[in-house]
Amino acid sequence: MQDYGIWTVITPVVTIILAICTRQVILSLLIGILVGFTVIHDHNLLLGVRATLEGIIDVFKSSGNAKTIIFMLMIGGIMRLVVVTGGVRALVRLLTNKTQIIKGSKGVQLLAVIITSLIFIESSINQLVSGASTKALAKKYGVPPEKMSYIIQTACVSVCSSAMINGWGAAMMGVIGVQISQGLITGEPFDILAHSMIYNIMAWFSLASILFYIFSNVSWGPMRKAEMRAQALISSADVITGTPEETHDEPEDDNDIINHPNCHTSLNFFIPILSTILMVPVALYITGDGEFSKGSGSTSVYWGVMFGTMVSFVWFLVRRVMNVDTFFKELYIGYASMIKISSVMILAFLMGHVSSDLNTGAYIAQVTSGVIAPGFSVGFIFLISAVMSLATGTSWGTFAIMIPIGVQLGLSVGMPPEYMIGAAIAGSIFGDMTSPISSDAIVASMATDCDHIEHIRTQMPYAVLTASFALAVYLWLGFTY
Repeated sequence: MQDYGIWTVITPVVTIILAICTRQVILSLLIGILVGFTVIHDHNLLLGVRATLEGIIDVFKSSGNAKTIIFMLMIGGIMRLVVVTGGVRALVRLLTNKTQIIKGSKGVQLLAVIITSLIFIESSINQLVSGASTKALAKKYGVPPEKMSYIIQTACVSVCSSAMINGWGAAMMGVIGVQISQGLITGEPFDILAHSMIYNIMAWFSLASILFYIFSNVSWGPMRKAEMRAQALISSADVITGTPEETHDEPEDDNDIINHPNCHTSLNFFIPILSTILMVPVALYITGDGEFSKGSGSTSVYWGVMFGTMVSFVWFLVRRVMNVDTFFKELYIGYASMIKISSVMILAFLMGHVSSDLNTGAYIAQVTSGVIAPGFSVGFIFLISAVMSLATGTSWGTFAIMIPIGVQLGLSVGMPPEYMIGAAIAGSIFGDMTSPISSDAIVASMATDCDHIEHIRTQMPYAVLTASFALAVYLWLGFTY
């Protein structure tokens, strides 16, 4: 495997700096990928351009990548259907006017946390459903999209990385299983991961911080400015109209809703969404030959969205809300709305491939190993995992590299493997929360109609503060063991 030296970190560094400076995610990813391929091809720019163009096509050679991209397009179609058939509008009315469950900004934010926590099977569905359910309510009560993006993504990553009976857990258990097969640790992957989850401190502290910010109404940094802008918009609209209750009650897509008597029920939201969600665990069971933990996450979400689309087709045609032509017209409009996010996902996948070819993760781990005292070992694994996930934008890729390194480092310094595995997972999810090239961050921005770079800019200080507390705990664990 070729050693590119310091050049191995050029791609993520260039991408992240450009994304922050230009706020153009696609452009930043393209240039970062081009730089990476140029380095791989002995700094030949023409070969770098050729590899970039071919690499975009090569993304689809992976069935997992292709299924994920198709899923992103098709979930946009389902989201469009639940809007134009009045499902979202009916849900908003149900939660506010009829049941009075949601009465203010705190209720909206808590609803997002609850929905996100319940749908732990797959992170993209998790965030998209939560965003669709709360977007209109958040606007009504003056909660900025930046705040909703932060709540939804942070809760999503924290819950999904801790739930174990989903794709995340399957991937982690697979990595742990390799360490067992090599004789480095003993036991069952599930049991080891279960004990390690106690030490996924970043996840637990992140969930606690969300609840703190919701109930205390405390905000600071760029997030504070975003909340002030949202409140100013609410105030100005109320002054102009003089009817605050009517001004923000309805989703802004109301003009698109089909005029039909059957477009006044929340079932138009729940039937398509629940059929999609419930198919995922069924698919995990089938693809895993009876074991959820061994199922294919990409195949499962692909089956889920296909099933959800078929159920939607039958449901809306039987209720005469749509005919065949109208159904596919609205479906295609939904697909079109996802072109940008799908393009970003393609480039994010390619970025992961480039980082792998450059051995970015291994290089970061290598240059920092062998210089750590036993007491610092747990905190060290957390920090390196955090840096690696920030640079590469992938939590899965990071914990796949760092869990083995953590286990081996723990054995050499006498630290429990559960400490090291938990710290590796915690550091890995930090990048999901902070990297502009993180796929989960991209989906969160899209789900809440938030500018992506603004999402990263407002969330970053909160994530860094939480990570600081997590680091303090890891250092305490290391020095008190």
